Amino acid sequence: MSQPPHDPGNFRPEPPDRGWFTIRHPLPAGISSGLAGLLCAGALAAGAQDSPVQTAPVRLRLELAPNSAWPADVGTVDISPCGVDPGPFGVFTAGGRPVAFQTYWSAGGEPNRIRFDTSGGARVYYLRHDVQLPPAPGGWKPQAGVLLQTRACPELPVGNFPEVTRVLDTAGPALGRKYFPDIFLGMNPFGPTADYIAAYTGWLRIAEPGNYRFATLSTDASWLEIDGQPVAAWLGRHGANGGRRGEHNGAVQLRPGLHRLDYTQIQFDGEAAAEAAWQPPDASHFEVIPARAFAPVAAFRVTGFESATAAEPLYFEWRTLGQCEVEGAMVLRANFHVEDDGRHREYRWHFGDGTGGRGRSLEHFYPQPGLRTVTLEAWESGRCVATNAVRVRLPPDWLQRDAWRDDIFGGARDDFLHRDLNLTPAHDLTAIFTLADRANDRELLTHTGAAMVRRADEFNTRADGVTFYKLGLGFEHQGDAGDALAEQAYRLALTPERTSALIGEKVKLQLGALLLHASGRLDEAEPLLGGISGADLTGDERRRLQLLRGDLRLAHGQIAEARKAYLAAGGRLEPKAAAAQAAAQLEGASILVEHEQWEDAQAALDRLTFDVPLERMSLGTGLLQIRLELAHKEFQRAFTGCRWLTPLAEQAPGQSELLYDTVAAGLAVGKPDEAGRALAQLLKDFPYSEAAAKAKALWPQP
Repeated sequence: MSQPPHDPGNFRPEPPDRGWFTIRHPLPAGISSGLAGLLCAGALAAGAQDSPVQTAPVRLRLELAPNSAWPADVGTVDISPCGVDPGPFGVFTAGGRPVAFQTYWSAGGEPNRIRFDTSGGARVYYLRHDVQLPPAPGGWKPQAGVLLQTRACPELPVGNFPEVTRVLDTAGPALGRKYFPDIFLGMNPFGPTADYIAAYTGWLRIAEPGNYRFATLSTDASWLEIDGQPVAAWLGRHGANGGRRGEHNGAVQLRPGLHRLDYTQIQFDGEAAAEAAWQPPDASHFEVIPARAFAPVAAFRVTGFESATAAEPLYFEWRTLGQCEVEGAMVLRANFHVEDDGRHREYRWHFGDGTGGRGRSLEHFYPQPGLRTVTLEAWESGRCVATNAVRVRLPPDWLQRDAWRDDIFGGARDDFLHRDLNLTPAHDLTAIFTLADRANDRELLTHTGAAMVRRADEFNTRADGVTFYKLGLGFEHQGDAGDALAEQAYRLALTPERTSALIGEKVKLQLGALLLHASGRLDEAEPLLGGISGADLTGDERRRLQLLRGDLRLAHGQIAEARKAYLAAGGRLEPKAAAAQAAAQLEGASILVEHEQWEDAQAALDRLTFDVPLERMSLGTGLLQIRLELAHKEFQRAFTGCRWLTPLAEQAPGQSELLYDTVAAGLAVGKPDEAGRALAQLLKDFPYSEAAAKAKALWPQP
């Protein structure tokens, strides 16, 4: 086997992000500056002290987590950044003895990951801040566990080690580092599971000497080394099927003791798998190297936060509980928790998105991942006694396998529907709209869209023009109020700063149809529709434009001209079958109306009048459309439709029903005179009709 390239898993702990905080004090030898942002405010007192734990101005109690591996020589803990300037820090036993430690991951807005020496056997440690700290022991080498680091990489050939070296040399910075129980993972825990390098460094505990075989099972390229020597490799781009029985393996003689294992995988697109397997001397087959084979790493957690500073800081933690993603739109559920050391104060949160909450621990929904400024306040006796504002990063849970989560979407949807969206940042409002649009949730879309229309001055790009166009489509057929909002949205989409050739004619088509059918404003609809060339429309949209021009003739009472326009447009059904199919479609739409399936009924009627244009002049089809509109509180559309059908209904069956609908719609839209005339004609010309009987019961005459 040729020599593999330098293992990208070999790293030094990175220095903290200087954009996150600034070190203001020189650090004594041996003291790491890796922890970022714990202290809220105030200078750190210094001086001769007997126990740096008992007298520290700021200290965190670190306690062995339940169900953690133990005993262990290495411990790890995540420390949340909670302030501006921590200065130096150290890790100590409860008695004040310093222990060796390293910060192995630090990035803006994320918890800092620290590992420290637990070989002394203590289950409780303290992380302490001060400028005059006893130095930590030097020369410590944490040889335990399985540490994973990933980096983004370009898609390049990986058929041999020189090609692999090129990929490693062009890879990006580390995306994250964390301890895992073993090398058995099919996802990138720190970013998208595509185009990345995963580098594992583990420490095997070998009890029995002998010949050990190691194998790699992966998608795309992978290789495995023991104590720096190549043992197994499977290069190239490939699936996992060719390695499920340990086909890509090698042997090495091992003596009892600790041995370093380095495993690297380069993953491009598609399904991902990275597994390191072995066959010990007494085993008959390969198996994934079990977690118990690695030297254990103990997990610790923060269980106490104490401060002696005048300006008391607050310590809180957060984590992503999961997300729901649809076509790139993503909503997150996060948990926030404050460590209050049993004080039982009232805690008030401000989540950086116009919302807040109260409690020691609570969940919150964000409409997109990213950085947030979260502010926590502690209150006692009606007075704010402490506060802290922290810039936190909320990433997706990259290890979550299901993109769509009903529980998270349902919870977020209910939350967003009850929020005051006037307080929501503009970028979050756009994210909620995108989520609603891609999830096809009409209620959430219109609720969000109403806020966007009210705040239109904050949305002034061409991308926002597309958003307002989609909002208009969502608002339509949501009652008179919805149609009014649709008109506003379309007009906003047509402003010079928002419109483009991509949507300009489409918006004019929708707005013209809305003005024509909803409010009957022919003087505005006619020039708008007449000015559309059709060059930027699809074939169906151009056909719709032709039909709308026929509707204009019908609205003007020009029945013969309307018929000619509809005949010129042609039908989508064979002439011999058109009548039968139209009747069947009309019956289906009627059943949908009976069952109050409004959207499906509207879609059925739209399809019928699009496929068979002359149905736009049919009294039966028109009456069903008006019935649907009245039931759905689209009174303005219903009143306009009644006006159009009046010339077609003279001496025709159904005229009494049309007169009744004219009364109902006219009264609803504030047209009492026209409603009164229709009622008088109904009672005079059709006194014994069912429509007249309903009218007398509903609108008694003096």
